[in-house]
Amino acid sequence: MNLVALAQLILLVLRNLNLKPRKHRPEEIAFALAAYVMGVQVTKLKIPPSTLYYYIKKLGIKRRKDARPRCPSCNSDRVVRNGSSRGKSKYRCKVCGRTFYGTASHRMSREQRERILKEYTNRMSLRGISKVEGRPLTTVYSLVKRAGLKAYVNLLILQAQLKAFRAKFAVLDESWTYVHVRRGPRRQNLWIWNALVDGVPFFVTGDRDYNTFRFLWSSLPKCEVHYTDAYSIYQVLDHHVVGKKYTHTAESYNSFCRSHLARLARDTKAVNRSRGMTDYSLALLNVMNPHVFSDEETPLNLAYLRGVQHIREHLI
Repeated sequence: MNLVALAQLILLVLRNLNLKPRKHRPEEIAFALAAYVMGVQVTKLKIPPSTLYYYIKKLGIKRRKDARPRCPSCNSDRVVRNGSSRGKSKYRCKVCGRTFYGTASHRMSREQRERILKEYTNRMSLRGISKVEGRPLTTVYSLVKRAGLKAYVNLLILQAQLKAFRAKFAVLDESWTYVHVRRGPRRQNLWIWNALVDGVPFFVTGDRDYNTFRFLWSSLPKCEVHYTDAYSIYQVLDHHVVGKKYTHTAESYNSFCRSHLARLARDTKAVNRSRGMTDYSLALLNVMNPHVFSDEETPLNLAYLRGVQHIREHLI
């Protein structure tokens, strides 16, 4: 029964009992009583609480109790309201004392979590994943961020272990993106420094200066030869070979990242909001889509593939 139908029914009862309010119309009293029963807050009628209480006693009306969730800890039904926060009702269990929200749980199965990460690393935006999977945007974002952070930390550990190997070659290049906003003075340029050591991808993000390059250089294994373009910072490398014809594998890796991550595609609405999320997304891409950009098998890239496979198995 809706609010209007209930108000009409109460008005009929008032007339049958021959109750005639002095200062308010019977229709207003009936509507206020119906709102009270339905649990709807009505402020425009301005019915005094004493008047409303008088007619509640006369008619013997009882307010409908809201359906309250059970306690997620002890499954008790002795639950009371405990205020609200950010528009969400809070409840407190009288048995174990736990405070919780009354919203539905957004827990996902392992298969759905893995599917979301695959969709994210195949150029779907977070908002698009939220619509397809039927999950809140905040839930999808939290999952991607947690998994990306875990992948980033484990990749750093793996790269530290790979420094013990000796590589045959390394191809270095840098690619550009931006953070914060698409256009305007608040946009900040962000450079992704990539290095393919025997086909194994290494990356850092930051400015296009020597400090960022030095951080990448210090994390690489020792190589017999370095292939780069003519950017002046690369002149500090030993066994250095300059030429665009040698850096096609690094350009291929840049294209691989842009084609799999929506946030790296230029002139789109999927803008990077932070540098950290860019690092997490790149790490997640390397873990979910392990690939070596070299046809030759070496101890370095074989150890990398084994390590990435171990990270992926324990990521979700």
